[in-house]
Amino acid sequence: MAIAAGGGLAACQDDPAPRFEAPLVSGVVTLPMPSTQRFDTRLSGAGTLAALRGSDPRIHVDMVDDTVLVAHVWRADYQPSILGMGVSAMEAILERGNRLVVGSGFVSVFNPVSPLGLLQLDGKIESELTPHGYTRILGVRTAGLAVVGRSDYHPGMFEAAVQVGPGIIQSGKLDILQRERNLPPYVRAFVATCEDRWLAGIAQQPTHLYDLGELLLAYFEAETLACDEVVNLSGDREALLAVMGGDDGSIAYFGNPTLPKASIIAFGEPTD
Repeated sequence: MAIAAGGGLAACQDDPAPRFEAPLVSGVVTLPMPSTQRFDTRLSGAGTLAALRGSDPRIHVDMVDDTVLVAHVWRADYQPSILGMGVSAMEAILERGNRLVVGSGFVSVFNPVSPLGLLQLDGKIESELTPHGYTRILGVRTAGLAVVGRSDYHPGMFEAAVQVGPGIIQSGKLDILQRERNLPPYVRAFVATCEDRWLAGIAQQPTHLYDLGELLLAYFEAETLACDEVVNLSGDREALLAVMGGDDGSIAYFGNPTLPKASIIAFGEPTD
């Protein structure tokens, strides 16, 4: 009877919560967004490139190796910020005046707005730094975005910060081992810090970070870009890139821009 009772109790246990998986969708939203707008289709890689290139003319977008999209965000024209705790790309663009959004940060397996690792917003620690896994801190200070190692971070060094990683490129060199190829590939979102610009990008197809780093280093050399750091923002469950159109009449996107995020990196026009 004990065995039968135990089996009965086990059968009554709630099923585990479903694992969150963000949809891989892309397209263009015409504004104002109709109430019937759906996010259930995906453009080809070339179609997504064309959509993003047709957005803000000040943001140049390239495609590297038929899968990686790289948006050039000029330091002189844009001011970065870190947003989080349930903010969507649509809210970041339409309500907070940003022009480009990329992300998002690492999240709980079951909760897409619960950050894993450090999240600091407006000087306040919303989520504590974790000593394992994510090796870099991406932060915002007066001069813009900066990347430091996890062990070098302290709360006073940034206005806002998010724990990211692993680092893909550090000090201009590949910073990930080839054995990373033994792990599953995922869609990716990343940010690069460069001399005169920031780069915000996504890998539209599942990609190993080692291969992404090699692609980006070759791209930097071909385009004579002085970029020192590239960090992985996300993978496994979600990657997002959204750009407001130059006439403010549309938003081009990869990843559902209406879903709330644990953290995103946003670029808007300077407020000074």
